[in-house]
Amino acid sequence: MELRIEYSALVQVAIFLVSITQTHGFMRCRGNPSSKKLQYISGDAMSDSKNCIGPEGKMYPYREIEKQISGISRQGRSGKSLFSDEPVTADPWATQKNLMKVYGLSRNGVPLNGLSRSTRDAKESECVVGGAPPRLCKSTYNTTAPMYGVSLTSGQPVTIVQKFPDLLQQVIYETCDSTECEVLHGECIQTYVPYLFLVIPLGPVTLTGQDYVLVESGCTCRPKYATPGTDPNPQDIIPN
Repeated sequence: MELRIEYSALVQVAIFLVSITQTHGFMRCRGNPSSKKLQYISGDAMSDSKNCIGPEGKMYPYREIEKQISGISRQGRSGKSLFSDEPVTADPWATQKNLMKVYGLSRNGVPLNGLSRSTRDAKESECVVGGAPPRLCKSTYNTTAPMYGVSLTSGQPVTIVQKFPDLLQQVIYETCDSTECEVLHGECIQTYVPYLFLVIPLGPVTLTGQDYVLVESGCTCRPKYATPGTDPNPQDIIPN
């Protein structure tokens, strides 16, 4: 009788320890808690731990990714001359800041092609004449380095390769803040754009194993009496 009680107590302790480990030791890949939940991507390598738990309940495969990246690095070094410099890793926070700044300028109608950095900085504080038209739907944009996604080519879940800070695939996303258009009578529709990511398992799009994953790209107004089927299709911009 005493042995049964002791065995039952040990089982309860083991279950408790496992639940504590899952809750506190390995957190879910939730991304930035202040950001919106996105439709086809999840997790953020800029804020989540490298061993966080993905949407299917498995740990992010950071060890496999580190081996894959180290193998690529060795191949790259073997092809360099003795006088070549070691690659310098860009500061991920500086990259994030630059992405936000450039996207904000283009969103406000400032042309970026052919402009130097000093010219862009000067134009940032100017009033844009003939720039972007007034937006009918309110939206918010931010950056993310997604860790999981859904393949546009197969419809299957994929793991997006991220290694902080050596290899970060950061992107800009823009989500709808309103459901109704401010000027026209209609509803605000979330739009998407396909991004090429290096993924696991290797994708079919390029020789390096990239695949398309949809990312929120803006908010457009669909007039109340619009013709059905006229919404933009992200697959139309993918080259055949």
